[in-house]
Amino acid sequence: MNCRNTELTAKLRQFIATICLGPICYGVSLSWTSPVLPQLQNQNSTLPFTLSIVEGSWVGSMLAVGVLCAAIPSGYLADRVGLKRCIIGLALPNVIFTIIVFFSEDVYSLCIGRFISGIAAGGVCVLSPMYIADISDVSVRGVLGCFFELLIYVGVIFVSIFGAYFHYITLTIVLGISSLLFGILFLIFPESPTYLMKIGQKDDAKRALEFFRSEDSDVSHDLEQICYNLQEQQQRQKVNIKKALTSKPVVRGLIACVGLTVFQQLSAVNAIIFYGVQIFQEANTGIDAYTSAIIVSVVQLVSALFTVFVIGKAGRRLFLYLSTIFCGIPLCILGVYFDLKVRNISFIGIDYVPLVSLLVFALGFALGLGPVPWLINGELFSHEVKGVANGITITSNWITLFVITKTFPIAMKDVGPQFPFYLYASFMVLCLVFVKFCMPETRGKSLEQIQNELKS
Repeated sequence: MNCRNTELTAKLRQFIATICLGPICYGVSLSWTSPVLPQLQNQNSTLPFTLSIVEGSWVGSMLAVGVLCAAIPSGYLADRVGLKRCIIGLALPNVIFTIIVFFSEDVYSLCIGRFISGIAAGGVCVLSPMYIADISDVSVRGVLGCFFELLIYVGVIFVSIFGAYFHYITLTIVLGISSLLFGILFLIFPESPTYLMKIGQKDDAKRALEFFRSEDSDVSHDLEQICYNLQEQQQRQKVNIKKALTSKPVVRGLIACVGLTVFQQLSAVNAIIFYGVQIFQEANTGIDAYTSAIIVSVVQLVSALFTVFVIGKAGRRLFLYLSTIFCGIPLCILGVYFDLKVRNISFIGIDYVPLVSLLVFALGFALGLGPVPWLINGELFSHEVKGVANGITITSNWITLFVITKTFPIAMKDVGPQFPFYLYASFMVLCLVFVKFCMPETRGKSLEQIQNELKS
């Protein structure tokens, strides 16, 4: 019984550490604009200042700029001073963001605050997977990765619910305090074993691994694996990266990964997360916009949980086909809905069209376009180029996210609310073509088999 208890305690420590890495705060940062911008753009409010649609688009999109500026330096700093210090330090940008928002009286300070919040979000994107891979037991590594993604949706749901009933300043203060508390709590966890081994502190690395293992676990194999990985990393540094990146398998792999991550953003998923309340307000269905956003957030969480159990049951391409179809059709229907509203055409049940469409969209996105791009990134590249290739892919993802979140609200206002939904629905048609001709199937194949297929 004691052995069993210590095993449960060890796994519990891994899950608590995952929570403290900041995925909930990351989800809050992503969806912060959804309930906040409607408050700030309400011309009849008693707030000291209000924002225009264009100003709101800058506030929304500046998060992506912060992420882009933080992603590469985060990895560099972690390599120099250790993951633990960097992860604890991620609390600081969110605290600064909270202070700026509290005293903000114009759009410029809000943009600066969102940029700084993006630095924390970028750090979470880069550092958290590294720490989880370092400390997790093989038996729960995949579960921890899925748990991390689910916690992001928990943050999105929290914003949807809390933001619907509280002032945006209160919401932001909760974000700052939560981030600070998670950072303080992370003090009890050890430094990354890989970093400790890298700086020659083998005994500390052993104790760090033992902290996350049951008492009867032998961590010697894990230490040997870390040593092997470090030696392999040194070997990769000697490889001519430029030459490797121009090889046929890598070029085809980059086309697949970059293309898929761009289409992931062109599904408008983050436009819906960033501006969900505004979309429902524009739809003017008679159903409360905040309540609708909460329902969509909950379905996103449930859909992500459901996908964990089915993603391994069939090929990656099949899930991408289904996902693209179940994202594209609801987007097209939303475009038709707004077209009908413009023409003052109505019928029984039309008010439920936006909510039902976005619920189907949430399920469709979670089915493939959400998880598959990140699975593909880890499967298509050999070890010597994986770091650089993933860096290119992540950069492409956030640049596209910036463009989408910057232009979406402006397009709804200046061109018409139906236009962006028709546009993104057409991108899903192109995505089907892309998957057909550019996406290799990777399920059940070894890296060698995948590389041989990319060479052919």
